[in-house]
Amino acid sequence: MQRRLGVMLAVLVACVAVGTWADEAPVTPVAPEPAATSDPKAGQDEPPKPDGHCDRCGSCASVRRVCVAVPVEREKIKVCWSYRCEQVCIPGPSIFCGESCECDQCGSWWKQWWKPTCAHTITKRVPVKTEVTRKVPGFEWQVQERCCGCSPACSTPKTSWLSCLLHPFGAK
Repeated sequence: MQRRLGVMLAVLVACVAVGTWADEAPVTPVAPEPAATSDPKAGQDEPPKPDGHCDRCGSCASVRRVCVAVPVEREKIKVCWSYRCEQVCIPGPSIFCGESCECDQCGSWWKQWWKPTCAHTITKRVPVKTEVTRKVPGFEWQVQERCCGCSPACSTPKTSWLSCLLHPFGAK
């Protein structure tokens, strides 16, 4: 009896591990198909497919893929802090005039009577947050197909840091 239970347990474990029973066909997972979009702009942000032609001049001689720095303009949010002045009254000492017993729905309680004497004003600075959107130049690297005449040189150009600040995109 114990041997028969052991065999049945082994068969059960094997069926669960394989994921099928004796009378069922094995199930193969099927990858879901990509959903078709009706958006006409879908796929426009993708880089062009490699076609063996230079992306710049259209030549097909000695074309290879190279990294090209493309100038872009990015928006950065700068947080600026300033302050505004606000006049506030600061009360002076008060004079205690006495107390009286009051009653309401919650029971009785003591009310204290105070008489204000004077107050003076001060100027308080209240912080003000301002967000400014700035457009800053930058570069984005793209893989493009270029021929030998159009591919960018990998050697470091002999320019000073000052010329890069004055002419960031090479325009003079």
